[in-house]
Amino acid sequence: MTALTAQTIVDAGTKPTSVLITASDTAPIGSGHDSFLVYKNTSATACNLTIIVPGVTSYGAALPDPVIALPITTGELWIPIRREYDDGTGNVTITSSAQAAGITVSLVKASW
Repeated sequence: MTALTAQTIVDAGTKPTSVLITASDTAPIGSGHDSFLVYKNTSATACNLTIIVPGVTSYGAALPDPVIALPITTGELWIPIRREYDDGTGNVTITSSAQAAGITVSLVKASW
């Protein structure tokens, strides 16, 4: 598990540093509307990302966990981090179906 660190966008321009994904990564929620995850896949390995959403509906059924496909070779996803993803510790957990040398993630936070 990797605890991702937010990289703030600056006026002079930002190029976030990416890290290899692990089977389960965590990221701080922030304000719930100013942070996003950037996933890139330059490998030939298919990967699905699952955002773990805690809690249940008013009927007691578990809230659904979104599953997002990260395309191979030139895949790139920008995923907003929402308050609803908070696991109770101020973090969101994202699991991945594959971990390959070309699959990376960075956590980016807006400064406004």
